[in-house]
Amino acid sequence: MKSLIGCTFGKVCNDIPGACIVLQMILVVVLSSVLGYLFVTQELLQ
Repeated sequence: MKSLIGCTFGKVCNDIPGACIVLQMILVVVLSSVLGYLFVTQELLQ
């Protein structure tokens, strides 16, 4: 499964050079938002 994702990701990166950077940035922002949201909701609920 991981190799399949790597293969697809590699193809996208080869086709669009800037896509990798953008996708990584979006992933970081989404993860940060989700973790921040979970942290805030947990703090408010207590």
